[in-house]
Amino acid sequence: MNRIFKRQMLVVILLCAIYPLTAQKKSFHTGYIIAQNGDTIPGLVKDRSPEPFVSLFNKIRFKEAGRSRTKKYGPNDILGYGYQGQHFVSMPFQEESTFFKFRYYTDKTAPSVFLKVIRQSEGLIYFEYLFVHDDNSYLDAFPLFYRPGDPEMVRVTQGIFGFKKKQLATYFSDCPALTEELFADKTAIRTVPELYEFCLVHCIP
Repeated sequence: MNRIFKRQMLVVILLCAIYPLTAQKKSFHTGYIIAQNGDTIPGLVKDRSPEPFVSLFNKIRFKEAGRSRTKKYGPNDILGYGYQGQHFVSMPFQEESTFFKFRYYTDKTAPSVFLKVIRQSEGLIYFEYLFVHDDNSYLDAFPLFYRPGDPEMVRVTQGIFGFKKKQLATYFSDCPALTEELFADKTAIRTVPELYEFCLVHCIP
């Protein structure tokens, strides 16, 4: 009986030793931050709580490689961070709405947030803004296009309603080819990546 008890205790001890490592692995991911001076610092990154009830952190948690101390960094503290093939950058970002029309400002007076970079070229960046639904803690995102140097971004889609055609046409007012394609009876553009590629070819010098 004593021998069986010892074996059971050994199993419990092993499970207790393994669980924190598993939990840590699920919470933190191997990644990096980009410091204000442009240096890339490797380490472990955590930017949200575990599922199923997700919440995005205002400040990411970061453990520099070889160190156990956890530090917190907000969008004003670092230029960006990344993990598992995902990259986030700090950007000024302010959403304003007037009669259900939304605009997204990027001037320096706007507060900074972390935006996920999906595609990037010299003349156009495809971002995603991550958010959590208040009613069900479900993580979601919406796409944004940004011309570097512009005071605004444009939201590309509106949920199930598809492309925000009028807003896109206004943002790319110097690109009649895009307006023509968006409002055509039969357009070949069905997805945001396809729209991004079209803009690169027809709208970006």
